[in-house]
Amino acid sequence: MPNTERLTHVEEIELIREYNETGNKKVLDKIVLANTGLVHKLTSKFPLKNCNVTYDDLFQEGIAGLIHGIKKFDSTKGYRLGTYTYNWIKAYISRYYQNQSRSVRVPIHVADSQLTLNKQIEELTTKLGRTPTMNEIIKTNPDALEIINKMKGNVSLNTTIGDDSELEDVIGEDKTSEFDSCVDCDIMLSKLREQVSNRDYTIILKRFGLGGYNEMTLDEIGQEYELTRARIHQLQNKMLGMMRQYA
Repeated sequence: MPNTERLTHVEEIELIREYNETGNKKVLDKIVLANTGLVHKLTSKFPLKNCNVTYDDLFQEGIAGLIHGIKKFDSTKGYRLGTYTYNWIKAYISRYYQNQSRSVRVPIHVADSQLTLNKQIEELTTKLGRTPTMNEIIKTNPDALEIINKMKGNVSLNTTIGDDSELEDVIGEDKTSEFDSCVDCDIMLSKLREQVSNRDYTIILKRFGLGGYNEMTLDEIGQEYELTRARIHQLQNKMLGMMRQYA
């Protein structure tokens, strides 16, 4: 992104008036260039892991929103151009992000709620230095469970939250809640036992504190079985997926 200096309010008004009077594209380009920092700031707020869009895609949409805002800006109202165009930029980026970043479209308000929840989880993760429990998330966002339930089937539970945690971690961090929500935990576990190895079955029991085992973290299980954290997480997700099918 080019290093540009912001325009003063007076400069903005003068250039906007000149553009409105002449339609000179070079004037418009100058206004746009001076406000690319705002577009970059808004674009950077959208998580790009596990989605089908790139930073450049969102940035270009943000520029389109900026141009639209510039053309509709009324300099007689007295507010700054950046204040007015902020919502236009965000709207263009949000619309593109929600429409293109997932294979299954969901209502915009639902997707916006999930985006907000993801940011809250990231902030909690940074603050706590670990993946927050479901109870901790609910204290921050009382609608968390409702949002997650609405997104099930539309959003992968492998969606990355923060640097190294996934949505699966968050939902399952209050270890038994994932299984308590199912019709019959014992039946699903018995079916799972028939389909996986003794080692893998024991891993899922230890991960969620079932079958008399104390609940363990991914790192603790990985050390015990001499496997990487990522491999344990992969096995966990595979077996949870199998149990969901049984449910």
